[in-house]
Amino acid sequence: MSEHTDAPSRRISAAADTTTRDVASTIKARDDVEGCGCLECRNIKTTTTNRTVLDALVWSVRLFRSYPSILAFAGVIILANRLLETDSIALLPMPAIGVAEAVTAFAFIISIRAYVGTIVAGELTGQPVTIREGLRRSIARTPALVGVILLILFSVMTIPFFVSLPLFLLVGVLPITPVEMVSFPVAAAVGGVMFAVPFLFLLFKFWFAPEACVIGQYGPLKSLRISWRITTNYRRKFVLIVVIAIGSALNLYLPTVLPGLETGVTLVHPALHVISSSAGELLSIVWASAYAHIYVQGVVS
Repeated sequence: MSEHTDAPSRRISAAADTTTRDVASTIKARDDVEGCGCLECRNIKTTTTNRTVLDALVWSVRLFRSYPSILAFAGVIILANRLLETDSIALLPMPAIGVAEAVTAFAFIISIRAYVGTIVAGELTGQPVTIREGLRRSIARTPALVGVILLILFSVMTIPFFVSLPLFLLVGVLPITPVEMVSFPVAAAVGGVMFAVPFLFLLFKFWFAPEACVIGQYGPLKSLRISWRITTNYRRKFVLIVVIAIGSALNLYLPTVLPGLETGVTLVHPALHVISSSAGELLSIVWASAYAHIYVQGVVS
């Protein structure tokens, strides 16, 4: 009997396992799956692979309605961020403020994204996870996820530096520097481009590494390779993501910035700043769900 004919029995056994075990789904690339890696055997519907970026965003908003724990956890962190921005927090000693800011940033960037990714994986495979299992997976993958973030930061900072290093060496060797040959703005623009292009390229290629680490349970290096492959296959989709994300951020933050640019003084009401900052952070969580969804599309297709 072929592996595909066994698919119904596999799904039944998987469903039976979820009734007795509280286990989050692991979605790996097809080449890393033991046995058949088709959509049916992995209990992933074709509608999942056919969703556009906008569909994934709408799906993410609906997901949050089904999992209020996501908004609850995010709300606690966002509230902590707003409190850290108030004058009343200045009464605390500086070390305590620094630790609090580091903890909230870590929780928002790593823990929330890991929790959301776990929830998304469960929903897309028809095996919803509980709050306990979502937190368990997030905590279990935190060390590897920290390694992924450190590798990304190291790559996007060191590689662009070495790419632009010949320009700096040229400045030190030539008797006439490029700044003397051309105007300073032109020389600065060339140096900035030489650093920015590889920086943005690597950031683009490693964008889905956190999802690969959490949802696929890959190690840091393997997560980077998986993300590199996904962004190669989904180049147009990712460009659309970047455009929409930048547009969303501008719509939220420009109203608080433009008054200061026009008059030279900040005339923005504090309430508007709080609303825009909180809305931007909530929107980033919606995007985290969309990233997880696109990761699944990339590895199962």
